[in-house]
Amino acid sequence: MPNNSKPSPQEDLDTRINCVVQAKEHLEKEIQAISASGEVAASSCWIVRYLAKGRNSVYWYYKLQANVAIFPTKTDGKSSRYKHLGKAGSQAYLEAVEQIFLRAKIEALDRSIEILNQGLKDLIQETSKYNKNE
Repeated sequence: MPNNSKPSPQEDLDTRINCVVQAKEHLEKEIQAISASGEVAASSCWIVRYLAKGRNSVYWYYKLQANVAIFPTKTDGKSSRYKHLGKAGSQAYLEAVEQIFLRAKIEALDRSIEILNQGLKDLIQETSKYNKNE
């Protein structure tokens, strides 16, 4: 005859805690893999489109912009708040888009980890309820 007994509340709680911990570890490994896969844009960076005027026409250019000077300059060794990317589709432009995409993935995973941390905190609090009854 199969054993159809339900797990005890403590066993159920232990199982749920284990699931949350495993999910958190999986997301942390995902962040490490993303970080190792390529350069990630700083959280203070975004791409800005601006209009440049040439001799005979106007055209759109792009730059990576930050709140503080983090980009090294070529001439004087100082840092700049801007990194010029050139026109849409240029190598620098595509790399910047990829860096921002990687950052967005990491930020989303970080938010999920925070939710799991809150759930783990709640489960640990629930565990103390069972430990009082023993």
